[in-house]
Amino acid sequence: MNKKIAATLSLIGVTITSFISLSAINKAVEKIATSKELLNSKNKEIYHWRFGKISYSVTGEGKPVLLVHNLKEDSSSIEWSEIIPKLSRTNTVYAMDLLGCGLSDRPDITYTSYMYTQLINDFIRNIIKKKTSVVTTGKSASFVLDACSVNEEAYEELILINPENIRTLHKTPSKRTKTAAFILKMPSIGTFIYHIITARNIIEENFEEKYYYDRDNIPEALYDYYYESSHLGGKDSKNLYTSLAGRYTNANIIHTLKNINKNIHILAGREVPDIKATVKEYQYYNPAIEVEYINYTKELPQLETPEEILKYINLYLYNN
Repeated sequence: MNKKIAATLSLIGVTITSFISLSAINKAVEKIATSKELLNSKNKEIYHWRFGKISYSVTGEGKPVLLVHNLKEDSSSIEWSEIIPKLSRTNTVYAMDLLGCGLSDRPDITYTSYMYTQLINDFIRNIIKKKTSVVTTGKSASFVLDACSVNEEAYEELILINPENIRTLHKTPSKRTKTAAFILKMPSIGTFIYHIITARNIIEENFEEKYYYDRDNIPEALYDYYYESSHLGGKDSKNLYTSLAGRYTNANIIHTLKNINKNIHILAGREVPDIKATVKEYQYYNPAIEVEYINYTKELPQLETPEEILKYINLYLYNN
């Protein structure tokens, strides 16, 4: 056999074997990550939205409040697990899993901020059907603000927990981020890279360094919930992260902040790096924004100090 042909066949064989190995590894990771079935669909409702099924819960009676978790690949409505039981004593509480997260569908599409703006407004119009207050976290604050600017009559109070820095949100897709998204879209290699990025030890590090101030106060179960959430959907589990990496979910909210005519409140974890600068940005474009700092917390005070967050939610909902 010609040496060049032999070398080519050998390379093809190695490549095929590598892809088969990666595929097997990917399937094993997915099975392990979701084996506990912690985010089961029991007592969950389904909203059949245009881009996929949205999983949500509804509890309690009273003024409606919609809880919107952070837009991250491992996030879900479990973010509100310490808030829902007590808030539902006085309010009708809706908590959704955003498209691409938790138990909701994860279609193979490009996820954009505008898509989530539509989701929030459609959910309020078709499911809640009443004027609603919204509490949201991190990056999700951007599309909640945009949703309100599109249809202000549908909203009461807006409460933003550690909203993302405006300059970060303003960054548009670049050649580098588009290339990253392209690689992540690759069936075997992209999925393998995603599994490395969302490994359980990485999620633990995020909780200990970013999400919580007191690492000794982190419930072990939270690691498992977030790990499972990042791997549901099999090969489609990476779809949201692909769009996040490509910066397709970013949006310029400066115009929205300048023109929105609603009560906006920011609850900021005092230990979040550069949080004061972020808050000043929001207040620069909308001086009416009210701010409270939550001591000894980082990105997820609703899980770390839920009583403090509930205190302010109730204050804003009933004293304005």
